[in-house]
Amino acid sequence: METKQPSLVKKFALAGLLLAEVYMVFTVASPRLRGVEIPPTSIAIRVAALSLLFGPFGLAVGTGVGLLVDGARRSFKASPESNEKKES
Repeated sequence: METKQPSLVKKFALAGLLLAEVYMVFTVASPRLRGVEIPPTSIAIRVAALSLLFGPFGLAVGTGVGLLVDGARRSFKASPESNEKKES
């Protein structure tokens, strides 16, 4: 009896979301000009606004990568060589 393998798509989508949000924070909080201080409220507003942009794109990229990895993993597990051994 074959064991059912869990899907990796959800894990990759969550990882893509988290990585996108971390990248967004580094992008927003980076200093633009030397010697000019950016007000914290401005940074907070930018983080809130850009999280709506970076989050869905991170989810989409993570889902795509997860589908590719999961498909490759399942295709290598179900190779024709293993099917021939079962029939013999």
